[in-house]
Amino acid sequence: MWHPRWIAVAYIDPILEGIRPLIHGTVLDVGCGARPHESRLARDATRYVGIDRPGPGPARPDVVGDAMALPVRSRAADAVLATELLEHLPRPADFLAEAARVLRPGGTLVLSTPFLEPLHEEPRDFFRFTTHGLRVLLVESGFEVRSIQRKGGWWSVVVGSFVNQALYDLANPERGDGRRRDNPVLIALVLPLCALAQVVGYSLDRLWPGRRYTLGYVTVATLAHSVPAVGGTQVGDSLPRVPSPGPA
Repeated sequence: MWHPRWIAVAYIDPILEGIRPLIHGTVLDVGCGARPHESRLARDATRYVGIDRPGPGPARPDVVGDAMALPVRSRAADAVLATELLEHLPRPADFLAEAARVLRPGGTLVLSTPFLEPLHEEPRDFFRFTTHGLRVLLVESGFEVRSIQRKGGWWSVVVGSFVNQALYDLANPERGDGRRRDNPVLIALVLPLCALAQVVGYSLDRLWPGRRYTLGYVTVATLAHSVPAVGGTQVGDSLPRVPSPGPA
């Protein structure tokens, strides 16, 4: 909770734990970054493969590639995970078409997407999504939506996110080039207040949940029918075999 954006992911882990029975076989973590969910989801997978674009940062992909043209053969995956990815793609529908291509019929797609969240990873921050927009995009790509769960409500947005972010920005303001000034003394003083704001927002949402405001959504969908396995950039005939950290 000491991370200034802890609340943004605090809602995801319990939801992922609840859908673990759907995660098996070959799992693709697209936009894997530092692979924060691997320890939970790889336990039931025979292969867990991280895919991310090249560039600096904490990403640890097994395969380097574009989410809108996955370097994976068709019908190779049983589950596709994309957490906080869709907003960074200039053509989200292209990724959903690729997910439909690489999934086996009946395969599972798990998305987490922001709604009321600050701009981040600029300039590659293009979209925000409502439940209605997510349904339209998924159905048009051949998916059946099984569930869409909110990441908190009004309290998480206003106290856990907005107040928390304002405190952090006050202690660590952005410069003209988008970088932060990194005043370690002020940051050390304000981080406990940021943690408190997040815990308060998270806790109050448990008492007085709302519907119209949320940080974002976690969506679970399955491939509703066989989608023609065409399009996309396919490299090789099979995925790399990556050992799972848990029992296969």
